[in-house]
Amino acid sequence: MGATGNNILFYINDNYNNLTSSLQKIASTILATPSIVIDSTSTELSEIIGVSEATMIRFCKVLGFKGYSDFKIRLAKELGADNQEPVPIGINRSDTPVEVVKKVLLLEAQDINYTLDMLDPKELSKCLNYINSANNLAFFGFGSSSNVANIAKDHFLNFGKKAFAETESLAQIALANSLGKDDVAFIISISGESHLTLEISRIAKNNGAKTICLTQNPTSRLSISCDCSLICYRKSGLLDDLGTVSRTVNSSIIAAIAIACITMDWDNATTTVAKNRQKFRELQFSGTANIS
Repeated sequence: MGATGNNILFYINDNYNNLTSSLQKIASTILATPSIVIDSTSTELSEIIGVSEATMIRFCKVLGFKGYSDFKIRLAKELGADNQEPVPIGINRSDTPVEVVKKVLLLEAQDINYTLDMLDPKELSKCLNYINSANNLAFFGFGSSSNVANIAKDHFLNFGKKAFAETESLAQIALANSLGKDDVAFIISISGESHLTLEISRIAKNNGAKTICLTQNPTSRLSISCDCSLICYRKSGLLDDLGTVSRTVNSSIIAAIAIACITMDWDNATTTVAKNRQKFRELQFSGTANIS
């Protein structure tokens, strides 16, 4: 094996089945959260994953690197950790606008494919069952994640689920405090370490609600504390919350979950969606609708 001349994450993913079980454990964590390498020493990462430091070094050498430091430097460059440009790594000033659009869409497609491979079927099934049996479903997200929370609310409202989302911090705290044992708090956070998201999770759990998180960081305090944790992947491992950060993967997961929940309650969802469509058409073409 040898990743030194290739896209490192693609190489790890393509050769995953050729690794031993202990090396696959390392690979899974790095594929889900590549920035964890940049933020950790070999000793720290070994402890986080639950392998020996010798196994971590062997993983790096199997990929063709001299050791952990060599692997860390190369991966940091690939992820653009030292990138000071206002756009994702790989997009250049010399690119035409059409080329930029194509590159961005390709990056989004790669992220979705990685996420598809990394989603844990057991956690996903648990998530669907929690949502399907919930009386009320509340979505939480801060910064640009709040946009995803509102999109999620709209998806579930459309097929008859009582869904809520708030954008202001204090309103989100109040919403979390209104949840009970038959409700679900769905928390969206890239880092999984935001104080406010952790507080929302604590409040919801204390009130008896089930908690689900959608995060990029499988070792975060939020991921560990929630009843169900869904891990999304972004090739850019930077855990910032800039306006340029993509939310396509998060939004795609939410849409897929909503459609899966519809299939679990097919007849009721069909009736509700049909009524909504009729009301939408009345408003669109006549300007009025019978809201009764």
